[in-house]
Parts: sequence; C-alpha cells; structure tokens
Amino acid sequence: MWRLLILLLPTSCLKIHNARSLLVFAHFSVFLSLVVARGEDRPNVLFIAIDDLRPELGCYGAQTITPNIDALAKSGVVFDRAYCNQAVCGASRLSLMTGLYPERTGERSFHITDWRKRLPEVVTLNQHFLGNGYRVVGMGKVYHSSGGNDSDPNNWSQWISVRGSQSYANAESLENRKESVSRGRKRLRGPATEAGDTDGSEYSDTRVAISAVETLRRLTADQDQPFFLAVGFSKPHLPFVAPQKFWDLYDRDSFVMPDNAGVPPGYPESAAELDAGELRSYADIPSKEVPPTQFPDALNQRLLHGYQACVSYVDHNVGSLLSTLKASGARENTIVVLWGDHGWKLGDHSSWCKHTNFECDTRVPLIVRVPGKATGVGEKSSALVELIDLYPTLCDLAGVPKPAHLQGNSFQPVLAGKSSTHRDLAYSSYAHSGVVGHSVRSPRFRYTEWWKKGSDEIAGRALTDIETDPGETTSALEEQPELAEQLSTALREIVLKARK
Repeated sequence: MWRLLILLLPTSCLKIHNARSLLVFAHFSVFLSLVVARGEDRPNVLFIAIDDLRPELGCYGAQTITPNIDALAKSGVVFDRAYCNQAVCGASRLSLMTGLYPERTGERSFHITDWRKRLPEVVTLNQHFLGNGYRVVGMGKVYHSSGGNDSDPNNWSQWISVRGSQSYANAESLENRKESVSRGRKRLRGPATEAGDTDGSEYSDTRVAISAVETLRRLTADQDQPFFLAVGFSKPHLPFVAPQKFWDLYDRDSFVMPDNAGVPPGYPESAAELDAGELRSYADIPSKEVPPTQFPDALNQRLLHGYQACVSYVDHNVGSLLSTLKASGARENTIVVLWGDHGWKLGDHSSWCKHTNFECDTRVPLIVRVPGKATGVGEKSSALVELIDLYPTLCDLAGVPKPAHLQGNSFQPVLAGKSSTHRDLAYSSYAHSGVVGHSVRSPRFRYTEWWKKGSDEIAGRALTDIETDPGETTSALEEQPELAEQLSTALREIVLKARK
C-alpha cells in the first residue's frame, strides 16, 4: 500500500525544492509512518526498567518470591548471561537508551543531568520509535531520574511525572533522618530499611504502578497506532522500603551472608569499592570507621531481608502491569521487555551496592517475551548479550529501521531460535579514582584490566574462572597466561572500537 502511495504522490512532493515542499514532505513522512505502522500491524512494546535488580528472581534460581516475573519468564526467554555496560544507574541507562557505550558518550556517572546538551544529535530509543509511528509514553525511572531534562523530555509523545510520593511511610523513619552530603548536595536520609505500615500508597513505585496501569488501559483501548510504554521502578534501590506484607514473606533468620568475601589477587582495592559508600549516607548505618566486614550480624540480616522484600514488592507492581495487559486483549500483540540496569552486591566481596566490574555488579536480569513466539519460550538462553543490544533488537522485533549510530548488535536471531549464541565476549567498564576498569565476560571467564585514566597503560588485571569460582574471589592468571593475553588483545580491540 505505501509503495502505491509514493507512486501517486505529485513529483513536487518528492523533489524538495524549498522550505514549503520540505514541510509538505515532512508531514507526509509522519503520515506514511502511521500508515506503515497500521498496515503491518506492528507490535506494541511494554518496556519495564527495574533499578538495582540483580538476577535475584525465582526464574533465575533464587529463593526470592517473584511469581509475576516468573510467569513472564515462562512465556518469554530468560537471558542468563546479560550484562550492563557500566554498573551505575545513569551511565547504564543512557548507554541502553542511546545505543552508545560510555566510552563514546563520556557519561560515566550516575549523575547525567544535562546529558542532552552534551549529546544533542544522538537519537534515543524513545525518540526513534516516536519518529517511526509509535505513540511513546514514559514514566518513573527510565533514565536516571523520573523527570526533568535528564529524562529526554522532548522526545516522548507524553512524559508522565508521578508526583507526591515520598521515601518513607512510617513516622518513626521520617523523624530519624540525618543530614548527608552527596556530590556537594545536602540531603536528609532516614534508615536504610523500612517495613512500612502502609498499603504502599505513600511509596513512589506504587504510584508509578497505578499511573502505568491507567496509561496502559488508555493505550490499549485506543489502538489507532502502536505504543511504546516505558515504565521505570526504583525498588530495590536503597532505601529498602516496602509494605510490611512483603517483609512477612520471609523469615529473617534464614538469611546468611554469602561466602565469597574475598577479592581476586590483582584487583585494585580502590576498584573493589570495599567501603559500600552509597550505603553510608543512611541514618542507621555505621560510620566509615566501621568497615562492612564489621557490620553487626543483625544489620546484615536486615539488609538482606530488606532487599528481598523490595524485590517481591516490585514483582507485585510488575504483576499489576502484566495482568492489565492481559485483560486488555493486547497481550498477543505486545513485546514485553524486563531489564535491570546493573547488579548489586549483597555482602559479596565483603561489601554492598554496585560500582565495580565484578560479575555480581555487571550481570543483570533480562527477560523478553515476543508475541506469537513458540521456540524457546520458557527457556533460559546462555547467549552472551549486553544491554546496549536491546535498542537494535527492539528495532528488529518491531520492524523499524535501525539507526546507523548504534554500537550494539541485535539478538533477534536468538529470540527466533535461529542461534544459540550472540557475542563472543560481553563488555563492561567502570571508572574509579585514577583508573578505568575494562572487563570482558567469555562463556567461562571474566577478565578485567584497569587502565590509568587518560591512557591505555595497565595498572592491574584479574582473570577468574567463573565456572569453578562463581563467587569470583580467585585468580587464574598464572594457570591461564595465554588465555589472559588473548582476552587482553580482544578487550583492547573492543575499547578502541567503542571510542570511535
């Protein structure tokens, strides 16, 4: 149909002689994209981002109670070896949404305010789907923050700011806050955990879920064009706050600290983030004079309990979205993607939080459900993928062209059952004081080099056999010198290519 429309166009519309004809052609391009979208019955996209979520889910073999995400996994493909490109919120999310590595964007922090001024020409994922006939709506933590210029506000059909939420529900938590300073900004922070005496209505994630459900109902009721709905949940990010009923799912006495307390030889201490700095700003966490190795057992168990309670809480909110999608009748024409922006240490390597190149910080949950797909549904894929690969993959699944700037690679063949592999190596990086860690994950090993900032001089390196040491505390450099050199060469090629 669209080819016929082009043939019927007046020649003056195809030959752009002046501003007026350019405007006519621009309007026609928008109309044409809508025609294509309807004519090809393009699928919708439900894009669910979850903050600080490592693969601590039932469908990944964890004891966490996550029935809704597990149900999604049974109808989709679970990627067991998916990796973020930098283990911090802002840089990871921007990398995914722009399709560019942090090496290219230069955005390496969680703090990416005004990134659009620094990258004015880049076409983001939401912007690209908007330009290809989709109604694109976003809310919550999709980019680093839930609003403002950080969220690419000019490139959505609608950006919904969910207002009026707060971090705590209990009066005691609000009363016991202390002043903390982060990047020169003063904030009042309460305790690191809260079992809320609430139905959750005070919490931002509940309000995001309510808004997302209402929006999804509206979008599915008005299907004159396909939609791309991006919803970002902030839990299980600190503070670990969730309604009491989600804490009640677990027995605190059952939680024990992991046994991978060590750090591989060759790992620079500054790059291991052994201080758990992000956690320190909360009112009930010991001062820096007390290292995480000396945290009381009761505190460790409370933190482990809180993380799990928050994961079950976010699972409940995801379930609200999935049940609404099913009830709408649009489920069979909607791609669902659920992803975490990076992993998180739960006492691993004698610390907490993220900010390293460890396996537990770089490995993320990734579940993709493609409507009408039978092959591989409910199975785990061991293919190595990176979050940067999501942008081109969604383009392929939705039938929209891929922008030329993308640095990721589509894993649509894996979803289609045409391939069981994707990458030879998955790449992640992290910038520390004085060094930048560059890390690659092969099917069996993780190899990391730390380069002095501003150069490619190696300041340290580590190689671990993840198959025999999944906790990543030992070194295989002496046993595998040839492999280390091969991975070093491959890593260098990846970094140099990422910078171009």
